[in-house]
Amino acid sequence: MKKALVKLITAGMLTCILISPASAASSAGDSAGIPYTSYNYYYGDVTKPAEINAFYDVETVLTAARAGVEPFQEINDICTDSSGNIYILDGKGSRVVLLDGDYRLRGEFSGVKDGDEILSFSGARGIYVSGESLYIADTEHARVLVCDTSGTLMRTILLPDSPLIPEGFLYRPIKVAVDASGYVYVLSDGSYYGAILYSPEQEFLSFYGANSVKNTITQALAKLWKKLTATNDRLANSASRLPYQFTDLYVDTDSFIYTATGKTPDSVQAGQIRRLSPGGKNVLESEDITFGDLSISMAGGEMRTQNIAGLAVDTAGFIYCYDISYGRIYLYDADCMLLAAFGGGIGNGQQDGTFAQIGGIDILDDGDRIVVADSLHTSVTVFRVTDFGKKVKSARSLTLSGAYHEAVPLWEEVLQADAGCQMAYLGLSKAALAQKNYAAALEYAEKGNSASVYSEAFSYQRRDFIDSHLNGIMGILLAVTAAVVAVVIVIKKKKLVLVKNQAVRQMFAAPFHPALVFGEVKEKRKGSVALGAAVMAAFYVSLILKTTASGFLFRTDAGSFNSVLVLLQTVGFVLLWTVVSWAVATLLGGIGKLLVIFVVVTYSLLPMVLGNIVSTILSYGLTEEEGVFLTVFGAFMLLVSVFMLIIGSMIVHDISFGKFLGITLLTLAGALIVLFLLVLIIILVQQTAGFGGTLIRELFFR
Repeated sequence: MKKALVKLITAGMLTCILISPASAASSAGDSAGIPYTSYNYYYGDVTKPAEINAFYDVETVLTAARAGVEPFQEINDICTDSSGNIYILDGKGSRVVLLDGDYRLRGEFSGVKDGDEILSFSGARGIYVSGESLYIADTEHARVLVCDTSGTLMRTILLPDSPLIPEGFLYRPIKVAVDASGYVYVLSDGSYYGAILYSPEQEFLSFYGANSVKNTITQALAKLWKKLTATNDRLANSASRLPYQFTDLYVDTDSFIYTATGKTPDSVQAGQIRRLSPGGKNVLESEDITFGDLSISMAGGEMRTQNIAGLAVDTAGFIYCYDISYGRIYLYDADCMLLAAFGGGIGNGQQDGTFAQIGGIDILDDGDRIVVADSLHTSVTVFRVTDFGKKVKSARSLTLSGAYHEAVPLWEEVLQADAGCQMAYLGLSKAALAQKNYAAALEYAEKGNSASVYSEAFSYQRRDFIDSHLNGIMGILLAVTAAVVAVVIVIKKKKLVLVKNQAVRQMFAAPFHPALVFGEVKEKRKGSVALGAAVMAAFYVSLILKTTASGFLFRTDAGSFNSVLVLLQTVGFVLLWTVVSWAVATLLGGIGKLLVIFVVVTYSLLPMVLGNIVSTILSYGLTEEEGVFLTVFGAFMLLVSVFMLIIGSMIVHDISFGKFLGITLLTLAGALIVLFLLVLIIILVQQTAGFGGTLIRELFFR
């Protein structure tokens, strides 16, 4: 028996030893050996980047030596065709290199053959393939060359002669694209009119899809003021704000045009990618979407501006765009939700999968592979989708198409690999909602931080609960109403006093009779400093509860909650306001005493305390759309508190409303001065402590 037991244990240990390496390799997943970090943003109380399993890894890096051709001078663009061929544009070398899907050389040509003449396209910055035609944006020669894949000229697209073309327009094609109907779209460097649109017969039609100038309220008021006050000479010499030019465009399988705007003066922009309808209108709902990183960090000692300069789109609507400032690639779905960010390099890009300067991007195998050109390193990196990336993309496509149930197994596999994947929880929440499993939908939606799905599931769950328990709910409401009425009648008839403490009764009467109560506080000293301190403490606690304990839809900043900061915002503000208000009022002839002012300020907080408590309770019974009620209710309670403070201040200081406004403004200014002085003192103390510590170290350790 013992021998059998020993054999069994030994066999188990050998099995663990044999299996453990495979398990470790499996747990490492597709991210092993990848020299860059793949990440997405975790959306919650605090939005922050979070490392995820790799969506794409580097399959190979293509160079001129590997292709068996002369060294590239500069790779300016890259494109692919439906057969999986890769076209590399060496603009500086006036050369196109053609590789097949296995990265073998199929051909190359330097210059385009026009009969006996060779047309150089040195400086060309864009290339596009449509069928058997190759379009080269010959920037420096102000033309688009259309040739076959062997480099024989078929036709040339020049600047059209049209009254719609502005006088002095500089024609410098940088990108070109062709839709399924043969319409040609050309981007000209420096043009803010949009793409130049040609018919299949190469006739100029119009400018297409220009960006618009976004004006804020401040800018609109400044513009109006300039018109009203500026002289004719100043208006003539003033510069107009112009829309930003497109830097890239891409045609999807439905002949919609995607555009990238690139860099603007803002370090973080929104709406850099658009999907244009045939009429040139953006149908992507991307105006408020920040493509790329949501925040910018220092790189190489400098703060760089993001530049979403190029993009590609697959048949499922997934968008692959890149930022040339940081060398990163971003993958978005058709709803502009970020799936993954990867790559990097920040102008250096010494490792595979990172870049010195991205020059172009395109897709192979419908997104299973993507090719990215590095202009400065003159190489092409081929990324291949990992198993994890393929599962997420497939599951997301099913979810977006409404096939929620079919996506469930894939999302469950995704969660096994990445338990924190919010997109998976979002997909599962939609599947549960479609199956009317509202409890599961609420749970998944909260984990996926989807307020919209949570609100929808909650509204259905609440409706079903009310339908099922309507009689019981009505009975409870009637019973509670009857009980309240009976208690009120008994109290009035027998003249019962629920709260015997006169100070407490007076405090609770303040919101209903502020003038009477604060008059007694001033004249008869009936206010209680201890009760005021209790109200101040209740204000602090109620704000904490509202922040951290509200329902999911209305909970804010719980992850970054700082009780000390809230203490300063509540207790600290009350004390600061009381002291500064007393000092200012005393200087201006106010007669209010410090403790009386404290009582007035703290009693005035009662409506806000009540508002915080009621909002916390109601947040568990309202949907996202109904949350506006909480906003209105909170604003009303704030107004009541302000009204009480105004009445109380005027009474205790025996001043008019106008003088109250003056004291209030001076109090605000004084509070700011006190805060400034406190900050200076804190900095001085820190520097003194640092100096003292340095001095002690120098004396005792040298």
